[in-house]
Amino acid sequence: MSAKPEFIDLLPKMWNDGVMQPTELNLSSLDERYGRLRVTDRRRETQLMTSLDEQGQQDAIIVVGEADGRYVIVDGHKRVRALRRLRRDTVKAIVWEASASEALAAAYRGANRQGYNAIEDGWLVYELHRVGRWDLGKTAAALGRSKSWASRRLGLVEGLPECLGEAIAAGRVGAHAAANYLVALPRGNSDEGRQLVEKICTLDLRERQIEALCSHYRAASAATRRKISEDPERFLKALEAAGKGPQDPALSEAENRVLKQLELIGNVALGLARNLPAVLGYDAGPAARGTLWPAWEKTCKRWALFAETATAMRAAQGKNREEEYAESRSAHGDHSAARAGAREPQDRAGFGSEPDGGQGSSGQRAAGGAAIVAGAPS
Repeated sequence: MSAKPEFIDLLPKMWNDGVMQPTELNLSSLDERYGRLRVTDRRRETQLMTSLDEQGQQDAIIVVGEADGRYVIVDGHKRVRALRRLRRDTVKAIVWEASASEALAAAYRGANRQGYNAIEDGWLVYELHRVGRWDLGKTAAALGRSKSWASRRLGLVEGLPECLGEAIAAGRVGAHAAANYLVALPRGNSDEGRQLVEKICTLDLRERQIEALCSHYRAASAATRRKISEDPERFLKALEAAGKGPQDPALSEAENRVLKQLELIGNVALGLARNLPAVLGYDAGPAARGTLWPAWEKTCKRWALFAETATAMRAAQGKNREEEYAESRSAHGDHSAARAGAREPQDRAGFGSEPDGGQGSSGQRAAGGAAIVAGAPS
């Protein structure tokens, strides 16, 4: 028998306040049809099984009664699966006197919508709207959401390829990665996009790997997209190898990263030296001149800041070495040599070799180059 609407509105509060008392039900009497509305999380379910084994069931599941004497689970599918794996026979449950659709909506509100990802939201909207035949406005109101939110969530799951929906439900693909990177790939007439999604569903990839695949796929040429979709795992391996590059075993990971960034800056500078004359020659249009020259001036300022930082660090390094040398000579009683060493001018070659800003210092060279180009005709 369906409960009155005002009682349905009170269900979440009564549940959270502990007004309803649980009862013991046989696991064999449970109907798990709505388990498909939630994502499987193997790690969390293993932790839950350990907790249930050590401490017993602390929180009751929520069910609604059926005419045939069985009970449909509304909330608590993970607990039931864990209890089955522990070979238990019974479960603590609270029986709600409501229809299954009403109970699903009330359980969602009772959980304060916590623990549901965007895909699970969409599956619930689909169940209430498409299967339960509630209009979209009623569905949104029952979930405590806006109609536009319900429409967006519905569109999200209705656009999921079947293989992707199954992979999300099984926990092989994260819901966040699916919603942000994979849903849009198969839309339209993109056979490669559909193929890529199908391949990803068979692999156990982390979200950053899925993001990398999708971002490179969208930016690639048609030929490269075809290669990515045919063998995404091979592309990831090639991407990882290219990203690591040669590693100096004498350096730490952070030091190798800085070395790689310096090499990258050098390569970019070399590419600009080759490409700038082609785009900013005598026949360059006003749009190119008006956009690229200001961008170059900004780059020069940043490069000057980088050069000043490196110069200061090199100067500080040289000063520290001189102080260490002077202290060492002083410790051996050679005070005159220590004083002489302290007065020696800096004559070391390299970055920051002239901290006083003398002619030809690296800081001045960078600033001078910036001034020369900044003053180029527009």
